Amino acid sequence: MSDQACILIFGIDETASAVARMLLLSGYAVAIHQPTPPTQLRRKMTFVDAWYDDASMLDGVQARRADLSSDFLIGLGNRMFIPILTHPLGEVVERWPWDVIIDAQTPGERRFERIKSHAELTIALGPGPIAGLDCDLVIETFGPDVGAIVRSGRAGSNAPTERDKIPNDAHSSIASETGIFTTGKIIGETVSVEEPLGFIGSTPVTSPVAGRILGLQRNGRAVVAGTAVAEIATKANTQVSGSGKTDQLIARGVVFAIEMELAGWTPVSLDRFL
Repeated sequence: MSDQACILIFGIDETASAVARMLLLSGYAVAIHQPTPPTQLRRKMTFVDAWYDDASMLDGVQARRADLSSDFLIGLGNRMFIPILTHPLGEVVERWPWDVIIDAQTPGERRFERIKSHAELTIALGPGPIAGLDCDLVIETFGPDVGAIVRSGRAGSNAPTERDKIPNDAHSSIASETGIFTTGKIIGETVSVEEPLGFIGSTPVTSPVAGRILGLQRNGRAVVAGTAVAEIATKANTQVSGSGKTDQLIARGVVFAIEMELAGWTPVSLDRFL
């Protein structure tokens, strides 16, 4: 595999976006594959808005939606931005000779798990895929060994309370009915308890607590009754934008795994020393 490796990432959530950003800054040609409209609320911690608005920034790195082949080739060639591809998987995989494919889809929302045959090196993040069967490597995303490389078997089970401590400070505002959500609020804005965050038709959607908006559904999006349309953080130090610390650790683990493969490094088993 060349040190000019081209890398395709499945997914666009916080972890996928952090991985894409770090790989681009490490000198790799990177693209994101997200064929369906993303629903993540913590949009300032992802490249989600680029899917809708054609471009967005995350910690100084830009991603752009690339529906045209020319946009895709420019981004991959000059590495000034990350192209977001929305075409079907088969078309995207055949469109370019990808050296590395990374399955960074949110656990529980994976559209497919077996990617091993799609590229020279395949990596999956988090619980679900089996290293050696579904992919070549798995990266731990939960627990005490975040960013660790698994070469055989599955990653550990998910433990959301250990991730960045952000979920501990996420208070959800739930849609009481199905309809179009409209809002004039922005992520990071301070709100009071019971303050309207937006409306579904003429029905207000209010904040369950006082704090800052951590996540917010896009204005004009259809929402379903019972689903979260906003998340409120009550702690002043809760991060509401940029890549979180845990996602950065995961991203470093991915970069390290790729660099090891490029260098032809073979892990040494310690079993014979035990």
